[in-house]
Amino acid sequence: MYRETHFHRHCLLLAFLLCFFSSFAQPNTTIELQKPAKYQNRALPSEKTGNKKFTIPKRLYTNMVSQYNYFFNANTKLEAIISKAKESFKEDYTQLLPFYNYSLDETAKGQIDTVIYKCTAGLLLHDLRSDWVDQFYLLLGKAYLHRKNFDSAAVVFQYMNYAFASKDDGYDIPIGSNASNTKGIFTISTDEKRNIWKKISADIPTRNESFLWQVRNYIEQKKLTEAAALLEIIRSDRLFPARLKTKWYELEAYLQYNLQANDSAAHFLTMALNNAETTAQKARWEFLAAQLFERAHNDSASIKMYEKAIQHSSDPLMEVYARLQIVSLSSESKPNAIQENLNQLLAMAKKDKYQGYRDIIYYSAAALELKRAEFKNAEKYLLKSIATSENNEALKQQSLLQLADIAYTTKKYVHAARYYDSIQVAYLPIPKQVIIQNRKTPLDSIAVNLIVIQLEDSLQLIASMPIEARNLYLKNILKKLRKEKGLKETDTDLSFGSVMPIAAPEDLFKPAGNDFYFSSGSLKTKGLSEFKAKWGNRPNIDNWRRQSIVDRSFSNTSPDVSDVVTLKSNAKPTEKEISIFALTNELPLSTAAIQQSNDKIKEAYMQIGYTFQYYLNDFPKAIEAYESILKRYPDSTASEKLLYQLNSCYNKTGEFGKADSLVKQLSTKFPSGKLTRNLTAVSSNVKTNPAEQAYESIYRDFLEGRFETAKRKKIEADQQFGKQFWTPQLLYIESVYYVKLQQDSIAISRLENIAALFPKTEIASKAATMIDVLKRRKEIESYLTNLTIEKIEEPIVRNVELNNTDVTKIDLPKKDTTSPNTPKKITSPALLATIATPTPSAVQNKFEFIASDTQFVVLVLTMVDPIFISEARNAFNRFNQGRFNQQKLTVSATKITDSTHYLLIGPFKNAADASSYIDQTKPITSNRIVPWLPADKYNYSFISPANLALLRSNKNPSAYQAFLHTLFPDKF
Repeated sequence: MYRETHFHRHCLLLAFLLCFFSSFAQPNTTIELQKPAKYQNRALPSEKTGNKKFTIPKRLYTNMVSQYNYFFNANTKLEAIISKAKESFKEDYTQLLPFYNYSLDETAKGQIDTVIYKCTAGLLLHDLRSDWVDQFYLLLGKAYLHRKNFDSAAVVFQYMNYAFASKDDGYDIPIGSNASNTKGIFTISTDEKRNIWKKISADIPTRNESFLWQVRNYIEQKKLTEAAALLEIIRSDRLFPARLKTKWYELEAYLQYNLQANDSAAHFLTMALNNAETTAQKARWEFLAAQLFERAHNDSASIKMYEKAIQHSSDPLMEVYARLQIVSLSSESKPNAIQENLNQLLAMAKKDKYQGYRDIIYYSAAALELKRAEFKNAEKYLLKSIATSENNEALKQQSLLQLADIAYTTKKYVHAARYYDSIQVAYLPIPKQVIIQNRKTPLDSIAVNLIVIQLEDSLQLIASMPIEARNLYLKNILKKLRKEKGLKETDTDLSFGSVMPIAAPEDLFKPAGNDFYFSSGSLKTKGLSEFKAKWGNRPNIDNWRRQSIVDRSFSNTSPDVSDVVTLKSNAKPTEKEISIFALTNELPLSTAAIQQSNDKIKEAYMQIGYTFQYYLNDFPKAIEAYESILKRYPDSTASEKLLYQLNSCYNKTGEFGKADSLVKQLSTKFPSGKLTRNLTAVSSNVKTNPAEQAYESIYRDFLEGRFETAKRKKIEADQQFGKQFWTPQLLYIESVYYVKLQQDSIAISRLENIAALFPKTEIASKAATMIDVLKRRKEIESYLTNLTIEKIEEPIVRNVELNNTDVTKIDLPKKDTTSPNTPKKITSPALLATIATPTPSAVQNKFEFIASDTQFVVLVLTMVDPIFISEARNAFNRFNQGRFNQQKLTVSATKITDSTHYLLIGPFKNAADASSYIDQTKPITSNRIVPWLPADKYNYSFISPANLALLRSNKNPSAYQAFLHTLFPDKF
């Protein structure tokens, strides 16, 4: 196409040759060259520029040779280098895409020097009056940029700005000066209007393009200020050619992308779509624009761009991930979004062009099912993904990991252990490898103990059957066992096994009249029996001769309840005989045997709970295991160890009431026990587990207002430790933070984690209420916005008639002379407004305590962010409305110092009432009112209005606490 276009151009040139005779050179292009000594006296064609007249034949020859021998080859080479870099570039659609689909590190490795050599030769070996000189310079600058020689590229682009600018009779015109204006318009661009000769003989001038490439060069060097300034100059230039407008949009989008201005970057990128070289690149930019809109929380624009990317994409992988993102964004507003996109994915899997991507499609389908907690369907699609995987080993391991996680979530721990054991961790990221290694060994232990429980339960079930039914059941099992061993069904039949010489095999090719071997049922049965007599029960797998493979096959199979006796009999097949008597001996028929079986079950549950508690830090599942012992054996005495471990788990999950109850049981049943003494002793709050320390630090960062630090650290910790170290308190305060930012979807996600991971905690009920409110936020806000409250005006009644000449007497309150020093008692809630702005005369010089004064209960908050101070105020308001509704208590927050805030609760008639409120409220504060707030972040106090005014003046809360401590050392 390139050659054909220029061939026609030269044909037209010959036709108009006599009409348009012109031989102007590109202005003011010269080259200063340092040559070796032996070539000093030899002039290159470029140095001879201007020595002779540049005739039309010479111009035609020079243009043709410059174009096809040098420029064409150099340009083709650069395009090939960029194309190769694009081919080696691997997209990761789970992350924000890079702006360009190739890396400069990759282009710099290519034969970029060849491009620079060709451009240099094209300039030096030809007359500089050629029409291709500016093209060579632009290509040279682009080559330097793609070789990451940014300084050299900047010099080339700057030279083009100077050398190819408009001239006044050969003299430079200062750019931006009065002399450079065109009809009163100041401009830096080059006028691209040309006569017919120029249109036929040469390409469009490239000086204007060099400005944009200079912008790209600045951005690659992270000189974003210079890039922004040049782009703004170009934007305000009204004569800048319209053909380059989309290129300007592209570079403006690239600048905003680097500035992380997601909304602006997406806006300009959508305007630059027409500048995409191919439909595939256009689809990629649409996908990137959708990602940027998503990060800017513009979900509707994001969905629209994802849909456009699907329409234009030829990459099935991009299409799959675009559909996944659409589901994620529209799941709240569109109830059937998941099913619609799931149907489209499954339809894609049936098409031939997506056959090589079926593993990705099924994996994505499983991800959609997981979004709606359809674990069974998700497991089905993951198994299909593994079955259809060809060369994508990394995705196969991801599928196994998802299967393992699903099995773990659905409490199928035997299957989970098997899946985790099958994963090749080398294909997974380091954080995932750490999580797998942390789970693998504990899950093996849990699986073994679960098999023990299942085995003992099954044996007890068989033992509890009536004798006739039990004997019949055992006979059926015996028959099955003997068949698997290749033995006769009864002991009376002779069976010499493999120790006797085997008779000569029958002729398989007997004369006609007898059945062929593989058509004879009796012969096949006999052959199978002989095989099993020699080799035993071998599964139908490869390498069946290798005993290690066989053992592994059996170990990977979870036992069936109906075959428990079979399992136990196969444990040592060479040591025990296979008979009804032997099977009966395995059953717990006596009281002692039943007790022994129950002890095994108890110990297995204890081991499971201990593993969950100390190795997996999954306290709800540990509680479930420990409570199983108490539920199954309520009449037996719980051990000290069981109660101690259960108490520890209750404390971890915030179920402090149950924990306190167990402390009482331990103190009653095991008063001198070692574990009881440890529990009642003063314990240290210092956490030694690195994961617990990390999440405790994140928790405090959130509370103290270091939100960006907290979010960054939580992402890092989640990648390293998973979610087993989350606490309900952390998830709650994190959700409150996102609620304040009106990022309801994230907040709901955190709250749902509380309900799923800590369902029995006090915080879980609060989380459920918050989820309900957040899902109806728009409805509630709309109702409150449209709510019209009409105030009923009361008629004004004059207490004094102005026209009445009679004297009006007003009774004043009499002063109580018996108690002149009794302070006034204020009981109105309006006191809060009154004490907010105390008059100078009302402020005393030192703290004073008068028991009969009006008091406010104070919750002193230390280093707590205002977001959570507000949440604490709301929590106490809700609590007071339920518990102290008759007192009409109000709660307000006031700042004392930068690190100390007071929650004022009251007013109370006197100090005794305030103290009574503290006594009733303090014990339940940590587990009912603000269970998400650490105990070291708050303490109780009370304060009078006068002391509060003084405290606001001197800003010394520690002095007031010391004052109270001297009065009430046992209370404050």
